[in-house]
Amino acid sequence: MKCQQCGFDNPEALRFCGGCGAALASGCPGCGFENPAGFRFCGQCGRSLAHDVAQAPSPASEAPTAFVNGRYQVVRFLGEGGKKRVYLCHDTLLDRDVAFGLIKTEGLDDEGRQRVRREAQAMGRLGTHPHIVSVFDLGIEGDGQPYLVTEHMAGGDVEGLLEKPDDHRLSIDQAVRLVQQICRGLDFAHGNGLVHRDLKPGNVWLTADGVPKSGDFGLAVALDRSRLTRVGMMVGTVAYMPPEQALGGQITPQADLYSLGAMLYELL
Repeated sequence: MKCQQCGFDNPEALRFCGGCGAALASGCPGCGFENPAGFRFCGQCGRSLAHDVAQAPSPASEAPTAFVNGRYQVVRFLGEGGKKRVYLCHDTLLDRDVAFGLIKTEGLDDEGRQRVRREAQAMGRLGTHPHIVSVFDLGIEGDGQPYLVTEHMAGGDVEGLLEKPDDHRLSIDQAVRLVQQICRGLDFAHGNGLVHRDLKPGNVWLTADGVPKSGDFGLAVALDRSRLTRVGMMVGTVAYMPPEQALGGQITPQADLYSLGAMLYELL
């Protein structure tokens, strides 16, 4: 299959280009039909492919092969969000697969970069909990970009889980079970003085057997560029944001509970 971005001739059945990392095809979350790259709607059933397009790597970026002097060998690109660009990598030192996240800090000054590092260190200090994504390593990549290495969550995120049911809702039992487990992780984090500030389905990850773990604690505020020059700006995702956060007020652990309530409503 020829890549529309760089012209590289790829073998059949690949999802991403071996020459530039761009998406080659978009599998429909509804019917599974493999659509040509660039399709916004499925040519088989008409369903929106926006979720898959959002996961495609940026065509303008070069596809890396390794990080940290070759220790983390890139297996494939996993996805890109507002805070990170994430790759599945193999840690050659400890012989295990990990999620390698390059934290986006474009436009941040030295103070902002230090704040990102402090938040990442706070996540690392949480240690191991059954319902919080474990941080294995953090540092600065060669070009000065912060990175965060976490456990690889093979089950995807809860946002992807919501794509599977026909009505985009889970059963009551499954939704309640997920939220109970997320609560245990939040209780542990809050007890250690860490508030998530941007809890949403896309920030709750699943193990291969469906156990939820919250990730990216604190990065919503750490990456807020507006706070470098202005005070009282809202940070987070509007659909899950409590009023005090939207108004730029003081954030407490109760803010996470509001976000979790909005998330539970969506699950149901």
